[in-house]
Amino acid sequence: MSKLEVYYDVISPYSYLGLELLKKSPLAENLEIEILPISLGTVLGETGNPGPANIPAKRPGALFDVCLQCRRHGIEIYGPPAHPFMPMVAMRFLHAISDLSERFDMALLINKLCWADGLAIDTEEALLAALEGANALKDEWRDLSGFVKANRGRQGYKQATRAALAKNVFGVPTFRYNEINFWGSDRLELLELYVADPSQFEDMHFERMMNLPSGL
Repeated sequence: MSKLEVYYDVISPYSYLGLELLKKSPLAENLEIEILPISLGTVLGETGNPGPANIPAKRPGALFDVCLQCRRHGIEIYGPPAHPFMPMVAMRFLHAISDLSERFDMALLINKLCWADGLAIDTEEALLAALEGANALKDEWRDLSGFVKANRGRQGYKQATRAALAKNVFGVPTFRYNEINFWGSDRLELLELYVADPSQFEDMHFERMMNLPSGL
């Protein structure tokens, strides 16, 4: 089975929307999904690409847009207690889950707890309480820092962020298939078409446009 790499950060509402749409997509059945939590802040900083939360004129438009898209797709969105927030605890925890199917399920749940239910997930205590309230807290996760340390969650988080930068990821969610990045929660339909028949996207003059000289 071919693999779909999904670079995401729970801090982004578009990541929440993208994973919810991926769950409903045939891609989730036909591809092996590898959820790769990354530090969006690091990626934005390294690529010189400020996020909407840091651009006063863009923030309201982006939040309104994601709310409209969620309404269009029948996806509930309420928002976390505060935003931006610190996502590292949740992202490291997900990396500590080695089973890819379980990691996908837990990423979906944590996204929902944060963005649909409005719960805090930014500390160990908050994340544990949210998971317990959802009847999803395994005994082995109760010592969250111990579980993350034993399963190298911190290292996985750093490595995934470095790998994302090396693969020219500049935002989330980014769906990477066949060494091609599809950026954005609204790219899944295009990705489905590409997975079904990559040949239809040949001879698009992409390479020519990439190598055009500057006209300035």
